[in-house]
Amino acid sequence: NPYYINLATNATITLIVALSLNLVVGYSGQFALCHAAFYGIGAYVPALLATRWNVSPWLGLVVGLAFTTAITTIVSIPVVRLRGYFLSVATLAFGYFVEIFVRQTTEITGGAYGVNNLPILVLFGQPLRGLAYYFFAAFTLCLIAVLLTNMMRSGVGRAIVAMRDSPGAAAASGIHVTQMRVLAFVIAADIAAVAGWLQAFLDLSINPQMLSPELTFVWLFMVLIGGLGHPVGVVLGTLLLTLGPNFIGAASFDRALVVAVLMIIVALFAPQGIGGLFDYILVRGRERLHLGGTA
Repeated sequence: NPYYINLATNATITLIVALSLNLVVGYSGQFALCHAAFYGIGAYVPALLATRWNVSPWLGLVVGLAFTTAITTIVSIPVVRLRGYFLSVATLAFGYFVEIFVRQTTEITGGAYGVNNLPILVLFGQPLRGLAYYFFAAFTLCLIAVLLTNMMRSGVGRAIVAMRDSPGAAAASGIHVTQMRVLAFVIAADIAAVAGWLQAFLDLSINPQMLSPELTFVWLFMVLIGGLGHPVGVVLGTLLLTLGPNFIGAASFDRALVVAVLMIIVALFAPQGIGGLFDYILVRGRERLHLGGTA
C-alpha cells in the first residue's frame, strides 16, 4: 500500500532527526531549539542547486552538509557558552531568523511557495521511489545509528557525556568543554541536514514550513517522551508519536491532544521517559531473578 510505504518512510526520516536531536539535547545537555533550521538548510541547498543549476542531488547533499557545517560552527561557538534558558532562547531566535529569511527572500528561495519539481533521486541507474526509497532511508537510518553508537562509546562520546554531567570536572580532567559542545552541535546539525535532504527528495518539493521552530518542539517531545540520552527510548517515543495518531485516525488537533496526554503520563509515571521505564523494569527483573537464584 503506497500510503503505508510513505508513512514508514516519513517515520524513518523522523527517526533520523530524533536521534540527532538526542545527541545535542540528551547526550551533550544543550537544549537547542533550532534543529528545524538545520533540517531546512539540508533540504533547501540541494533543492535550489538541483532546480536552478542542474546540480546532482548527491553533489547537492555534499554542498548542503558543508554549508550546514559552516553555519553551525559560526553560530555554535558563541551560543554554546550560554546556559539554560539563555541557550534555548538564543537558538530559538536563530531558528526564527532562518525561517523568516527563507520566507522573505523570494527571488532566492521561492518565498512562501518554496521550490517544486525536484528531480527524482537515482542510484545505480535506478530511480528511488516508493519501496526503494523506504529501503534507502532505512539504510541511511541504520548507518547513522551505528555511527552514533560507536561515537558515544568512543573517547569523544565519553567526553561529551562527562561534559554534560559535570562541566567543571570535565574541564579539570583535560576535556575542552567548549570544543566538545561545538562538536556535538555540528554533528547533530549535519545529521538533521541529511534528514532534510531525504525529506525534500521524497516529497519532490520544499517550503518554509520545513524550517518552522514548531517542528523542533515536536521532535523535542519525541525525545523527552522516549528519554533523554536513551536511543532505544527515543526510537520508541518517535514511533509512538509518528505512527500512533495515524493508525487511530487522529486529525491535526487530535494529534496535539495525544502528544499532550502522553507528556502528562510520562511526567507523572516515567520521569526518565520510556527508555528510563524500560531500564527500571529490566533492573527489577534481574534483581528478582538474582533473589530467586539465591533462595
